Amino acid sequence: MRYTLGVLGLLALMTVSWSQTLHTTPHGEGMRGLSPATRPATPNIRWQKQLPLGIAHGSITFSNNGQFLYFKTFGAGQGQVFKVNAADGSTVWATNPATLGFGNFSYAGVTVDEAAGRVYTSARGSAQPTGQSFIAALDITTGAPIWIKTANDLGLAGADFGRGNVLLSPDRARLYVRDNADPSRIVALSAANGNLLWVYTSPFGGPPPFQTLGPVWRDPVSGRTRIAFSNNAVNGSVVVIEDAGTTANLVWSANVALGLNYRWWGNLVASLDFSTLYANSFSDAGNPVMTALRASDGQILWQIFSDIFNGMNQYQNPVVGGDGTIYSGGRVTIPPPIMNGPAATGQAGDFWNSLAASDAVQRPWTLQNLRAHDDSATTIDIENIDFAESSTYPATDGDDLMRDYHYIGALGYNGPATIRLSEVPAGTYDLYLYSFTPIANDQNAVFTVNGVTKTVTPDPPGPFTRYLENVNYVVYRDISPLDGEINITVEIDLFNLYAVVNGLQLVGKTGALTGKRVNVDFNQLGQIGGGITAIRPDGTIRWQFKPPGSGEFSGWPVVTCGRVIYACDQVTFAETYLYAVRDNGNDATFLWRFQLPYSYFGNNSPSVGPDGTVYIAASRDNADPQILYAFAPAPAGDINADGCIDDADLLAVLFNFGATGCLPEDVNGDSVVDDADLLEVLFNFGTGC
Repeated sequence: MRYTLGVLGLLALMTVSWSQTLHTTPHGEGMRGLSPATRPATPNIRWQKQLPLGIAHGSITFSNNGQFLYFKTFGAGQGQVFKVNAADGSTVWATNPATLGFGNFSYAGVTVDEAAGRVYTSARGSAQPTGQSFIAALDITTGAPIWIKTANDLGLAGADFGRGNVLLSPDRARLYVRDNADPSRIVALSAANGNLLWVYTSPFGGPPPFQTLGPVWRDPVSGRTRIAFSNNAVNGSVVVIEDAGTTANLVWSANVALGLNYRWWGNLVASLDFSTLYANSFSDAGNPVMTALRASDGQILWQIFSDIFNGMNQYQNPVVGGDGTIYSGGRVTIPPPIMNGPAATGQAGDFWNSLAASDAVQRPWTLQNLRAHDDSATTIDIENIDFAESSTYPATDGDDLMRDYHYIGALGYNGPATIRLSEVPAGTYDLYLYSFTPIANDQNAVFTVNGVTKTVTPDPPGPFTRYLENVNYVVYRDISPLDGEINITVEIDLFNLYAVVNGLQLVGKTGALTGKRVNVDFNQLGQIGGGITAIRPDGTIRWQFKPPGSGEFSGWPVVTCGRVIYACDQVTFAETYLYAVRDNGNDATFLWRFQLPYSYFGNNSPSVGPDGTVYIAASRDNADPQILYAFAPAPAGDINADGCIDDADLLAVLFNFGATGCLPEDVNGDSVVDDADLLEVLFNFGTGC
């Protein structure tokens, strides 16, 4: 499925958000982690640079359209701020830790104000030689201090500002920080000179040590700056305050958490238009793993809770893509595999609903509000009644649809079984029913619909090679629902022990769903492991990605306009991987992974330059040197990120010709798909093939 922005005014909004992502810290400031890059990166190292320490999840930010990188080192030694040339990794300047150390284990990144010629960051209480926490403005050209304000200077002795980033107000006149020694305390400073403007003490707080702040935005009604933050607390789990000039006022608070271990690391993330705030969480004590709140008043719009089907347990920040999709790393459950694309009928990009089930799942196995092939919502519900179990064949037997199935003929469920589609809009439909097995006595499913019986008869049984009517599927043509229902009876053939059903397609011929395909893949319930969940703006899950052997996607991810997500999977301290995953709309494709050195859990967060280069360094809980890696982008024109510029890439540009916004088909990144992008593909045609 391809995305367009749909609202004309959103193009201008996206231009602003890209600029903010480039010129301020993309993670800690509560921005969406959205990079304007349209090109994917490759696993090929462009350059690598040894650093005195690693880089924590404060991550890397940019200036001069990606020409320079800024970051602060993290570990048991004194942190340093670096400015690095993106072309070759050479150091432009670095602060001297002997004269201006930023403390150890300082998570805060670097906030860049290119127009003012400054970068801002904060230091922990362990900073030397100050012997206390401070906030600093550094000259963007030389790294020399413009001003430094210690905790004592601000009248806040004992404060610790170095675990959460420094936020810059939308008009770039004010800075906001949170005191991790007293997380209820929010501090505002003048960006010009660092003078204290106000201290706000929140009535809400939480015990964990990793409190962060953000996002910050301008409220369209009051015209004032608003700042959001979250707490590991049942009361005041999410809070928004407003900068009133000489003080700050509470706008709203929301009680989201049901118990502790809620939001103890990370800030909130805003939608593209700042109308919605998103917070993910551990599932401990029944906490919601994802919550969307209206930014204006804190009303909860939707929530996702962990269950046996999604397996979600979300560790750190989500990110928001150019089409509004929310990507969240953590732990997931997916039934292996999930179907995507055509079967006997359909197109390569078709969405398939996944009806996962097992004997451990309450019967009947159901799925509500099935989505059509184009990802649009329908009213249709499905129930699989009196099926024995679900299972799967080895990967060599069948495609994604045919490999897994629900069946009768075991556990006392010998049939007949029923598949019931309800809330089906009036009209006529073609109904495709799939039944395949490479095992002789496992098939010959007998279907009955509206009194008409059809049998799937493999001849002979064996590996799946192609879709053949009456061999591995049957079709009921031009049927109509009765009182909104279509009932399918499944029985075992007289000479067999089992009957399997792999899935179905309901194809609209007339009525409200004309031209729509409602596809359902019958899956086996999968195992929990590390993964990424893609969530629609309405709070429903589009897909989940879980690579084999994964642990937990625990760092803060980033997504590009080319719909490539970069995130880190932490299996153990010694086994951490950077993943590149492409969002195809209705599923995700693994592109590549790279094993990082020994890493401190949860701190590895990639950043992406506007040309598609990916930057990441490991982080350690000691003072050992670490390596900053820069992964080279793919050649211009590799739209689908498959390593080969071919007809598929050319067709992708032609299909989206004239579209505007954040799109992978925009090869040159000028926000419009036009002749220039087509020429780029043609010029590089055949590269990598």
